[in-house]
This record gives sequence, structure tokens and C-alpha cells, in this order.
Amino acid sequence: MSRHRKKQGRPASSPARALGIIAALGVVALLALFALRSSLKRSHSYVPRAKGTITYNKEIAPIMYANCLNCHRPRESAHLDLVTYADVKKNARLISKVVATRYMPPWLPEPGFGEFMDERRLSVDQIGLIQQWVAEGAAEGNPADLPATPKWVDGWQLGQPDLVITMPEPYTLPANEKDVYRNFVIPIPTSETRYVQAVEFRPGNPKVVHHAAMRIDPTPLSRKMDEQEPGPGFGGMRMPESTVVPNGQFLNWQPGKLPYRAVDGLSWILQTHTDMVLQLHMRPGDKPELVQSSLGLFFSDRPPAKEAFKIILDAPTLDIPADEANYIATDSFTLPVDVAAYAIFPHAHYLGKDLQGFATLPDGSKKWLLRIKQWDFDWQGDYRFKEPVLLPKGSVLTMQFSYDNSTGNLRNPNHPPRRVLFGPQTTDEMGELWIQAVPKSRAEFKLLAEAYSAKELNKIVQTSLHKLKLNDRDAAAHLQLGKALIPMQRIPEALEHFQAAAEIEPTNDQPHYFMGVASRLQRDVRRAKQELELALQLNPENYKTHGNLAHIYLEQGDVARAEYHFQNALRINPEDTLAREGLRELARAGRGGR
Repeated sequence: MSRHRKKQGRPASSPARALGIIAALGVVALLALFALRSSLKRSHSYVPRAKGTITYNKEIAPIMYANCLNCHRPRESAHLDLVTYADVKKNARLISKVVATRYMPPWLPEPGFGEFMDERRLSVDQIGLIQQWVAEGAAEGNPADLPATPKWVDGWQLGQPDLVITMPEPYTLPANEKDVYRNFVIPIPTSETRYVQAVEFRPGNPKVVHHAAMRIDPTPLSRKMDEQEPGPGFGGMRMPESTVVPNGQFLNWQPGKLPYRAVDGLSWILQTHTDMVLQLHMRPGDKPELVQSSLGLFFSDRPPAKEAFKIILDAPTLDIPADEANYIATDSFTLPVDVAAYAIFPHAHYLGKDLQGFATLPDGSKKWLLRIKQWDFDWQGDYRFKEPVLLPKGSVLTMQFSYDNSTGNLRNPNHPPRRVLFGPQTTDEMGELWIQAVPKSRAEFKLLAEAYSAKELNKIVQTSLHKLKLNDRDAAAHLQLGKALIPMQRIPEALEHFQAAAEIEPTNDQPHYFMGVASRLQRDVRRAKQELELALQLNPENYKTHGNLAHIYLEQGDVARAEYHFQNALRINPEDTLAREGLRELARAGRGGR
């Protein structure tokens, strides 16, 4: 949330420039100029009302209703209710203090560095009214002046959703553990294709749910992972590769964040027979807590007119020394096509300090997208631009985040400070800047996706090498590096890293699966079959392994085994179009059993 910020002053004029102004304007005009400046200065200051005339019912309640009650009411994310006069008077001095410092309402972006919708800033006049009212005793006033209390539908800020989905059963969060990342699979009961315009998340237990990420899985793979672990959901930050974020949307939630509404024309398509995979980041307390979250979906009758692409700038090689007060992390991406930016989302942990996002245009000028001078981990959110920000081809998008890992950072979770690396725990650190970009056409969307994919492959290589430098026994880093090297046509190197991962984790099927894939690309059928068979022994439920083996057997004329593996691939993932097409091919040739 925003702290008190000094306004940016203009550079001081030189004496020569001042004399030039005097000569040009003359004394009368100069006096008029000073009068105008004085008037402007006064217009930015609160003008006190007559003493004793400000009341809660007439002046203060409308401010509270419009700016505070979204969160400060029962069962919402804030732990302080401010619905009634009694609530507000009891906390009047605290309210006066937090609005004066702009700690509340929580709004992190710095004014003048991007223009956003739904800004939660109080005006100078509103802050002055609250402070004067509190200083004069916080009078209630005439009951007839009190406006009607806002109405909410069963706690939903956007009204009654068209569809509400809830975790099938509550999850018990253990006490006194590290931060928990857990994924919960929620079936979406819809019998027709729908267009989702808005999503509202209900944490169920805002005391322990810090933030949430949402993905769609059109396959049963997430459900199968859920079944493999006891209790509701499955652990970890990584969701299955089958999960997707639709149409470049920002489906996430943080305390204080307004419900997510897609920009007009950017609703997203929800197909039938899909699951919502809800990843919760939970922070345990000193006793077990029950968590059962819900989502409300709001539909549109109109299909999306445009398709958004999510550009993520990040810093996965963060390595912040202890006592470093101004560590800088940067990332950039050059746009291959014209885009319009619709929204932006920054993310860091407790060491984040000054977060900047900007574009350097082809003419060399700088266009601000976002700046947060005083980052606060507890009040994150995405921000929608008031008007789409047009960024021409050749513009360089840049994130530049600074971090304070010194004792001077009151939010530093480590005392004394220690070296901090990139990681998922709140005591680790992260740095990401998401930009929702809309190209002009489908062809330009494809060009953007290709350029971004190339950038991401290079980043995976750099990040994996960084991790292996820290720990050459990091099997996941070997695996990720090998996967990135395959599309870069560096297959012999990829095979070396897959082999290293297999030696470190001999029961993991993934290194053998990818060695099989890489060997197929090298036309080494013998090794490909050997590695894929071994991968299948370690994990008989990998539909991709079955599919690859099926194609090898089909090429070798072993129709029975090919059909067996195609059928198993479809059993595991009924949405596997390659396996379905393989069986159709067998049937057309009169070679399949079914």
C-alpha cells in the first residue's frame, strides 16, 4: 500500500532565467504570476470547514462507504470492520493516521507514472475532512443525513455470480510450518461454451491465504495428481503442463485486490469438461486452520473480439547479498510488432523497494508504465490502464526492480540479514512484471509469441546454468536445461543433462521420457524405445510416453502394440488429439482392433 509521497518538484530556475522572465512579463504580469502560483498552491491544500460542522453521517460515511467497505466489512480480507458509526469512531484516531500517511486505502502505484482505472486514492479534501472530524471529537450528526449502507450479495462485490465453484472439501493447514503452496482441483459444471467476463475469488480463510493463482485444465491430469496424494489437492508451485491461463488473462488474487474484470472485448473462453486448478499460497499460524475457497464466474454473451498475450519480465537469477541496500534486477523484451498494453502486474517479496516498469520507444523516449516507490508485499494487485497504452514495434519493455536486504528495511524477514536467492518462500525473493499486450492481428500475435518464446528459451538456459553453478546436483535444473536445448537444436547437450538428471533421481520418469523424445529426433529409434519403456516402468500414467511409444511401434509396423499405447494415452487423457488421430489412422487403414 502507498506511503506518504513528496510531490515531484520542478527543477529550480537559474537566476538568468528568472531575470529573463521578469523582463518579459513586467512587474504587473509577474505579480499576476505569483498570485496564480499562490492560488494553485492553496488549491492543493485542505481548506478547513467551520468548526463543529463536520459529522459522520453527512461527510464521513460517504467516504467510508465508497473507499473502505469493500474490504473493511465482515468476512472480507481486512481484519477490521468499519461498517457503522460505532466501528469508525472506535478506530477514529487510527483511521486519521493511516489516511494522512496514505497507508490506506492501499494503492501502491506512484501518481504520474501511468494512469489506471479504479484508483483507490483519497483526495486532499477527503483526508482533511477525516482529520478535522477526528480532531473535533468525531461527531455522529443527524441520522437523516446518513446515506443508505451499500448492499452486497452474500459477500460478493460484483453481485451474484452466474456460477459459483468451491473446493470440494476443506483443507486443513497444519500449524507452525513453512509457507504452503497447494493446488486444489475444482470441476467446472458447464454444459456449453461460455465467455467469462469477470472472476471474483473468495479465500474462505483470509487469515492464512496470502494469494491465489488460477489455471484451467482441459485434461484430467490435475485430477489424477490430486488422487495420488492424500487429502485435498496436491503440493508444490508447479502445476501440470496441461494447465493454462486463458487468453493472456491475469487470474490471480491478493488481499485488497478488486475482483478481476476483463477489459471489454477481452473476455475468455471457458470450454466444457474442464477443471479450475486453484493454487493457494498459505502462511500457517500457531494452530491448524481450515481453508475452503470459492470462485464466482460472471459470463458475457459476447465472444472475445481480441486476443491478449501475457509478456512476463522477470529476474529468476536473483542473488542478493546480505546488507545490500540497493540491489538492482532488470529484464527487457523488444516488441516485434505494435501492441496495445491493457494491464500490468508487479510482484516481489519483502525485500522489494522501488519497482519500475517502462518502455523505451523507437525514438529513444521513455514511456512510464508503472512505478511503485515504496513496495509492500502485503498489498499486491494488477492494474488496468485507463486507456490502452500504444507501444510501437521496436519498443523495449523494461522492468527495473531494486531490493533492500539491509537492517534498514523494516520488513526484512531475516535478522540479521542473510544472502537471499530467487525462490517461492516469502523469505526468498522474486521479481516479475506482467504486461497484458494485444497485437493488431492474429498474424502479429503469432510473431509476438515466437519472439517471446525465443527470449524465454534463452532465459531458461541462463537460469538453469545459474542454478547448476549453485548446485550441480540440481536434477530439476538439469531437466529444465535439457528441455530448453531441444528446440534450440542442441540435442547432444540436452541428452547429457537428461542423463545427469536421471542419475541424480533414478526413480523420476521425466529424464528418461525426454531422452526418448530427444533420441527420436536424432532418429536413434533403439535408444528412444529403450528410454521410453523405462520411463513407462517408472510412471505408467504418462500419456505422452504412451503416445511416443505408439508412434515408434506404428513406424515399425507393430500395429497391436501401437494400438495398445494409443488407447492407454486416451484412457489417461481423453483430450489427447494425437492419440485419437493415431487410432483413426489405424482404423482407416483397417489395421486397428477397434
